[in-house]
Amino acid sequence: MREECASFAEKLTGLFSDIVVKTMTVQLLRELDELDITLSQLQALTFVAERGTCSVGAIAEGLGVTHPAAVKLVEKLVRKDLVTRGVMEGDHRQSAIGVTPSGRRLVNEIRKERQQRLERVLDRMTAAERQALIQGLQGFVTAALCDDSALDQLCLSCQALLPTDCHDFRMLVGAGSGSERKA
Repeated sequence: MREECASFAEKLTGLFSDIVVKTMTVQLLRELDELDITLSQLQALTFVAERGTCSVGAIAEGLGVTHPAAVKLVEKLVRKDLVTRGVMEGDHRQSAIGVTPSGRRLVNEIRKERQQRLERVLDRMTAAERQALIQGLQGFVTAALCDDSALDQLCLSCQALLPTDCHDFRMLVGAGSGSERKA
């Protein structure tokens, strides 16, 4: 019984993930072809935007790509004026990658469009189905992270765990440590 449930859950989570990624992001990027940005570039740009400033090595580690692949992503984003490359303050041998205002605008525009697409899907569900979805996803994420407080550290605005540069998250948690979430 448990194997059947795990197998069914794996199929459902794979399908859910594919729907979210493919229709909410990849299809969006195709439709917004004038943006001239790939999914990998968007992921790198979003990674940088969520952290303010980071190294190329942090991007590589965060995205699960090689250092040379991250260097190429950064180079393309710099050419598109979506990120800046400077020198790390503590170690002048490392590059400090930061998001430009146009890069932040792009991330926010894509998030807004993705949210609108999700809202259209959710509007086709009943209130009870939406609530069940939220409760199920919260339970799944909490169990997967093995930490009941993990969801309290997730920013509802930028969807990052403990974001350092999200104004909305800082307002939600006040001056606290991040675990004291306000409603």
